[in-house]
Amino acid sequence: MLVEIYVEIDDFCKANQEIICKLLYESGLIKKAHPSGLSLSEVMTILIHYHQTYYKDFKHYYTEYVQQDLKRDFPDLVSYNRFVELIPRAFLPLCLFLSYRCSLSKRTGIYYIDSAPWAACHPKRAHQHKVMRGFAQWGKTSVGWFFGLKYHLIINQFGELMNFYVSAGNVSDNNAKVLFLLTRNLLGWLFGDKGYLLNQAKKDLLEREGALRIFTKCRKNMSKQDMPLQASLWIGKRGVIESAIDLTKNACDAAHTRHRSPINAFTNLFAALAAYSFRQRKPSTNIKLEARLLSAPPNLCKLAA
Repeated sequence: MLVEIYVEIDDFCKANQEIICKLLYESGLIKKAHPSGLSLSEVMTILIHYHQTYYKDFKHYYTEYVQQDLKRDFPDLVSYNRFVELIPRAFLPLCLFLSYRCSLSKRTGIYYIDSAPWAACHPKRAHQHKVMRGFAQWGKTSVGWFFGLKYHLIINQFGELMNFYVSAGNVSDNNAKVLFLLTRNLLGWLFGDKGYLLNQAKKDLLEREGALRIFTKCRKNMSKQDMPLQASLWIGKRGVIESAIDLTKNACDAAHTRHRSPINAFTNLFAALAAYSFRQRKPSTNIKLEARLLSAPPNLCKLAA
Protein backbone atom coordinates (compact mmCIF):
# COMPACT_ATOMS: atom_id res chain seq x y z
CA MET A 1 0.00 0.00 0.00
CA LEU A 2 2.90 2.37 0.71
CA VAL A 3 4.18 2.00 -2.86
CA GLU A 4 0.70 2.53 -4.32
CA ILE A 5 0.24 5.71 -2.31
CA TYR A 6 3.62 7.09 -3.32
CA VAL A 7 3.16 6.30 -7.03
CA GLU A 8 -0.25 8.01 -7.16
CA ILE A 9 0.94 11.05 -5.20
CA ASP A 10 4.11 11.37 -7.27
CA ASP A 11 2.16 11.19 -10.53
CA PHE A 12 -0.27 13.80 -9.21
CA CYS A 13 2.52 16.16 -8.14
CA LYS A 14 4.35 15.82 -11.47
CA ALA A 15 1.16 16.44 -13.44
CA ASN A 16 0.32 19.56 -11.39
CA GLN A 17 3.84 20.77 -10.63
CA GLU A 18 3.36 24.30 -11.97
CA ILE A 19 0.11 24.85 -10.06
CA ILE A 20 1.54 23.48 -6.81
CA CYS A 21 4.71 25.57 -7.02
CA LYS A 22 2.72 28.70 -7.77
CA LEU A 23 0.40 28.12 -4.80
CA LEU A 24 3.29 27.41 -2.42
CA TYR A 25 5.24 30.52 -3.40
CA GLU A 26 2.20 32.82 -3.42
CA SER A 27 1.02 31.57 -0.02
CA GLY A 28 4.47 32.03 1.52
CA LEU A 29 4.65 28.41 2.68
CA ILE A 30 7.92 28.00 0.80
CA LYS A 31 10.46 30.74 0.06
CA LYS A 32 13.15 28.76 -1.71
CA ALA A 33 13.51 25.26 -3.10
CA HIS A 34 14.81 22.70 -0.64
CA PRO A 35 18.21 21.64 -2.04
CA SER A 36 18.20 18.07 -0.76
CA GLY A 37 16.33 15.59 1.41
CA LEU A 38 12.76 14.44 1.05
CA SER A 39 10.69 15.47 -1.95
CA LEU A 40 7.16 16.83 -1.59
CA SER A 41 5.73 13.47 -2.75
CA GLU A 42 7.65 11.63 -0.03
CA VAL A 43 6.50 14.06 2.65
CA MET A 44 2.87 13.64 1.61
CA THR A 45 3.25 9.84 1.46
CA ILE A 46 4.64 9.68 5.01
CA LEU A 47 1.86 11.93 6.33
CA ILE A 48 -0.85 9.77 4.75
CA HIS A 49 0.77 6.48 5.68
CA TYR A 50 0.94 7.58 9.34
CA HIS A 51 -2.87 7.53 9.46
CA GLN A 52 -2.90 3.94 8.20
CA THR A 53 -0.84 2.64 11.14
CA TYR A 54 -1.69 2.02 14.78
CA TYR A 55 0.48 4.92 15.98
CA LYS A 56 -1.37 7.80 17.64
CA ASP A 57 1.68 10.04 18.04
CA PHE A 58 3.51 11.21 14.94
CA LYS A 59 6.87 11.62 16.69
CA HIS A 60 6.96 7.96 17.75
CA TYR A 61 5.77 6.90 14.30
CA TYR A 62 8.57 8.83 12.59
CA THR A 63 11.42 7.99 14.96
CA GLU A 64 10.50 4.37 15.73
CA TYR A 65 9.02 3.23 12.42
CA VAL A 66 10.00 5.48 9.51
CA GLN A 67 13.62 6.04 10.52
CA GLN A 68 14.05 2.38 11.50
CA ASP A 69 11.98 0.29 9.06
CA LEU A 70 11.49 2.54 6.03
CA LYS A 71 15.08 3.58 5.35
CA ARG A 72 15.14 1.61 2.09
CA ASP A 73 11.93 3.22 0.90
CA PHE A 74 13.07 6.74 1.81
CA PRO A 75 16.88 6.87 1.48
CA ASP A 76 17.07 10.66 2.00
CA LEU A 77 15.31 10.79 5.35
CA VAL A 78 15.76 13.91 7.44
CA SER A 79 15.59 14.34 11.19
CA TYR A 80 12.25 14.57 12.96
CA ASN A 81 12.64 18.29 13.66
CA ARG A 82 13.43 18.97 9.99
CA PHE A 83 10.44 16.92 8.87
CA VAL A 84 8.13 18.96 11.13
CA GLU A 85 9.42 22.06 9.34
CA LEU A 86 8.48 20.49 5.99
CA ILE A 87 4.88 19.65 6.99
CA PRO A 88 3.39 23.09 6.10
CA ARG A 89 4.59 22.61 2.50
CA ALA A 90 2.21 19.66 2.18
CA PHE A 91 -0.86 21.63 3.32
CA LEU A 92 -2.11 22.92 -0.06
CA PRO A 93 -0.91 19.92 -2.13
CA LEU A 94 -2.73 17.54 0.25
CA CYS A 95 -5.93 19.55 -0.10
CA LEU A 96 -5.65 19.38 -3.90
CA PHE A 97 -4.78 15.69 -3.80
CA LEU A 98 -7.78 14.93 -1.57
CA SER A 99 -10.05 16.74 -4.03
CA TYR A 100 -8.51 14.67 -6.81
CA ARG A 101 -9.20 11.47 -4.86
CA CYS A 102 -12.82 12.54 -4.41
CA SER A 103 -13.15 13.05 -8.16
CA LEU A 104 -12.17 9.40 -8.72
CA SER A 105 -15.11 8.08 -6.66
CA LYS A 106 -18.05 6.52 -8.48
CA ARG A 107 -20.96 8.84 -9.25
CA THR A 108 -23.70 6.35 -8.38
CA GLY A 109 -26.56 8.81 -7.73
CA ILE A 110 -27.02 7.58 -4.14
CA TYR A 111 -25.22 9.69 -1.53
CA TYR A 112 -25.16 10.16 2.24
CA ILE A 113 -24.13 13.33 4.07
CA ASP A 114 -23.18 14.10 7.66
CA SER A 115 -20.78 16.23 9.70
CA ALA A 116 -18.46 15.50 12.62
CA PRO A 117 -17.19 17.81 15.36
CA TRP A 118 -13.48 18.56 15.40
CA ALA A 119 -12.76 19.80 18.90
CA ALA A 120 -9.84 22.21 19.29
CA CYS A 121 -9.53 21.53 23.03
CA HIS A 122 -11.55 20.50 26.07
CA PRO A 123 -14.50 22.90 26.60
CA LYS A 124 -13.15 23.94 30.01
CA ARG A 125 -9.93 25.20 28.39
CA ALA A 126 -11.61 27.09 25.54
CA HIS A 127 -11.00 30.50 27.15
CA GLN A 128 -7.20 29.99 27.08
CA HIS A 129 -6.88 28.09 23.82
CA LYS A 130 -4.58 29.84 21.31
CA VAL A 131 -3.70 27.41 18.49
CA MET A 132 -7.03 27.50 16.64
CA ARG A 133 -8.03 31.00 17.71
CA GLY A 134 -9.86 32.69 14.87
CA PHE A 135 -10.99 29.34 13.43
CA ALA A 136 -12.68 27.53 16.33
CA GLN A 137 -16.18 28.44 17.51
CA TRP A 138 -18.68 27.01 19.96
CA GLY A 139 -20.92 24.36 18.45
CA LYS A 140 -23.45 21.84 19.69
CA THR A 141 -24.07 18.22 18.72
CA SER A 142 -26.44 15.57 19.98
CA VAL A 143 -23.98 14.73 22.79
CA GLY A 144 -23.32 18.30 23.96
CA TRP A 145 -21.27 21.43 23.38
CA PHE A 146 -17.77 21.55 21.90
CA PHE A 147 -15.26 24.26 20.97
CA GLY A 148 -13.69 23.78 17.56
CA LEU A 149 -14.61 23.14 13.94
CA LYS A 150 -16.66 20.72 11.85
CA TYR A 151 -15.78 18.64 8.84
CA HIS A 152 -18.62 17.73 6.48
CA LEU A 153 -18.47 14.59 4.33
CA ILE A 154 -20.49 13.10 1.47
CA ILE A 155 -20.05 9.45 0.51
CA ASN A 156 -21.75 7.06 -1.89
CA GLN A 157 -23.26 3.72 -0.87
CA PHE A 158 -19.84 2.08 -1.25
CA GLY A 159 -18.28 4.37 1.35
CA GLU A 160 -16.20 6.27 -1.20
CA LEU A 161 -15.55 9.90 -0.33
CA MET A 162 -17.32 12.26 -2.75
CA ASN A 163 -16.63 15.66 -1.23
CA PHE A 164 -15.52 17.36 1.99
CA TYR A 165 -15.72 20.76 3.63
CA VAL A 166 -14.33 22.25 6.86
CA SER A 167 -16.33 24.91 8.69
CA ALA A 168 -16.44 26.60 12.07
CA GLY A 169 -18.19 24.73 14.87
CA ASN A 170 -21.16 27.12 14.94
CA VAL A 171 -22.11 26.50 11.28
CA SER A 172 -25.31 24.46 11.05
CA ASP A 173 -25.53 21.32 8.94
CA ASN A 174 -28.25 22.81 6.73
CA ASN A 175 -26.24 25.93 5.91
CA ALA A 176 -27.07 26.74 2.28
CA LYS A 177 -23.55 27.86 1.34
CA VAL A 178 -21.93 24.71 2.73
CA LEU A 179 -24.47 22.43 1.09
CA PHE A 180 -24.12 24.21 -2.25
CA LEU A 181 -20.33 23.78 -2.26
CA LEU A 182 -20.66 20.12 -1.28
CA THR A 183 -23.36 19.14 -3.77
CA ARG A 184 -22.80 21.39 -6.80
CA ASN A 185 -21.31 18.54 -8.89
CA LEU A 186 -23.67 15.77 -7.75
CA LEU A 187 -26.78 14.36 -9.41
CA GLY A 188 -29.17 11.90 -7.79
CA TRP A 189 -30.51 11.36 -4.28
CA LEU A 190 -28.90 12.71 -1.11
CA PHE A 191 -29.84 11.37 2.33
CA GLY A 192 -29.20 13.14 5.63
CA ASP A 193 -30.42 13.27 9.22
CA LYS A 194 -32.87 15.77 10.72
CA GLY A 195 -30.16 18.42 10.86
CA TYR A 196 -30.46 18.77 7.07
CA LEU A 197 -34.11 19.78 7.04
CA LEU A 198 -34.48 22.71 4.61
CA ASN A 199 -37.08 25.34 3.93
CA GLN A 200 -38.57 25.47 0.45
CA ALA A 201 -36.32 28.29 -0.77
CA LYS A 202 -33.10 26.48 0.16
CA LYS A 203 -34.43 23.23 -1.24
CA ASP A 204 -35.26 24.77 -4.60
CA LEU A 205 -31.79 26.32 -4.77
CA LEU A 206 -29.92 23.10 -3.97
CA GLU A 207 -32.06 20.61 -5.89
CA ARG A 208 -31.53 22.48 -9.18
CA GLU A 209 -34.88 21.63 -10.78
CA GLY A 210 -34.78 17.97 -9.75
CA ALA A 211 -31.17 17.22 -10.68
CA LEU A 212 -30.51 16.50 -7.00
CA ARG A 213 -33.16 15.47 -4.48
CA ILE A 214 -32.50 15.80 -0.73
CA PHE A 215 -34.31 13.47 1.67
CA THR A 216 -34.32 13.67 5.46
CA LYS A 217 -36.29 12.17 8.29
CA CYS A 218 -39.02 14.41 9.68
CA ARG A 219 -39.40 15.62 13.23
CA LYS A 220 -42.37 14.46 15.31
CA ASN A 221 -44.26 17.74 14.92
CA MET A 222 -43.87 17.75 11.12
CA SER A 223 -45.98 16.17 8.42
CA LYS A 224 -44.25 13.41 6.50
CA GLN A 225 -42.63 14.52 3.28
CA ASP A 226 -43.56 12.88 0.01
CA MET A 227 -40.74 10.57 -1.06
CA PRO A 228 -40.49 7.53 -3.34
CA LEU A 229 -40.73 4.09 -1.77
CA GLN A 230 -37.07 3.28 -2.49
CA ALA A 231 -35.97 6.54 -0.87
CA SER A 232 -37.94 5.73 2.29
CA LEU A 233 -36.05 2.42 2.47
CA TRP A 234 -32.58 3.74 1.65
CA ILE A 235 -32.80 6.61 4.14
CA GLY A 236 -32.81 3.95 6.85
CA LYS A 237 -29.30 2.91 5.75
CA ARG A 238 -27.85 6.29 6.65
CA GLY A 239 -25.70 4.59 9.30
CA VAL A 240 -23.09 3.98 6.60
CA ILE A 241 -21.96 7.63 6.80
CA GLU A 242 -21.73 7.42 10.59
CA SER A 243 -19.52 4.34 10.24
CA ALA A 244 -17.31 6.19 7.77
CA ILE A 245 -16.94 9.15 10.14
CA ASP A 246 -16.13 6.77 12.98
CA LEU A 247 -13.31 5.32 10.86
CA THR A 248 -11.89 8.76 10.13
CA LYS A 249 -11.92 9.59 13.84
CA ASN A 250 -10.67 6.37 15.42
CA ALA A 251 -8.82 4.37 12.76
CA CYS A 252 -7.38 7.36 10.86
CA ASP A 253 -7.05 9.71 13.86
CA ALA A 254 -8.51 12.64 11.94
CA ALA A 255 -9.49 14.83 14.89
CA HIS A 256 -7.36 15.35 17.97
CA THR A 257 -6.26 18.32 20.10
CA ARG A 258 -2.46 17.94 20.10
CA HIS A 259 -1.68 20.41 17.30
CA ARG A 260 0.87 23.22 17.61
CA SER A 261 -0.28 25.30 14.61
CA PRO A 262 -3.43 25.67 12.47
CA ILE A 263 -1.62 24.63 9.27
CA ASN A 264 -0.44 21.38 10.88
CA ALA A 265 -3.98 20.77 12.14
CA PHE A 266 -5.55 21.10 8.69
CA THR A 267 -2.73 19.09 7.11
CA ASN A 268 -3.39 16.29 9.59
CA LEU A 269 -7.11 16.29 8.74
CA PHE A 270 -6.53 16.21 4.97
CA ALA A 271 -3.97 13.41 5.34
CA ALA A 272 -6.39 11.40 7.48
CA LEU A 273 -9.21 11.75 4.93
CA ALA A 274 -6.81 10.80 2.14
CA ALA A 275 -5.77 7.73 4.17
CA TYR A 276 -9.46 6.81 4.50
CA SER A 277 -9.90 7.09 0.73
CA PHE A 278 -7.10 4.52 0.27
CA ARG A 279 -8.72 1.97 2.61
CA GLN A 280 -9.64 -1.19 0.74
CA ARG A 281 -12.50 -2.05 3.10
CA LYS A 282 -14.91 0.81 3.62
CA PRO A 283 -18.37 0.76 5.21
CA SER A 284 -20.95 0.09 2.51
CA THR A 285 -24.59 -0.80 2.13
CA ASN A 286 -26.30 -3.15 -0.29
CA ILE A 287 -28.37 -0.98 -2.62
CA LYS A 288 -29.66 -2.16 -5.97
CA LEU A 289 -30.03 0.66 -8.46
CA GLU A 290 -32.46 -1.03 -10.89
CA ALA A 291 -35.57 0.32 -9.17
CA ARG A 292 -33.93 3.71 -8.64
CA LEU A 293 -33.03 4.15 -12.30
CA LEU A 294 -36.56 3.34 -13.45
CA SER A 295 -37.85 6.47 -11.74
CA ALA A 296 -34.77 8.66 -12.21
CA PRO A 297 -34.72 11.85 -14.29
CA PRO A 298 -33.56 11.33 -17.91
CA ASN A 299 -30.25 13.17 -17.35
CA LEU A 300 -29.40 10.86 -14.41
CA CYS A 301 -30.22 7.75 -16.44
CA LYS A 302 -27.78 8.90 -19.14
CA LEU A 303 -25.13 9.57 -16.47
CA ALA A 304 -25.54 6.10 -14.95
CA ALA A 305 -25.32 4.50 -18.40
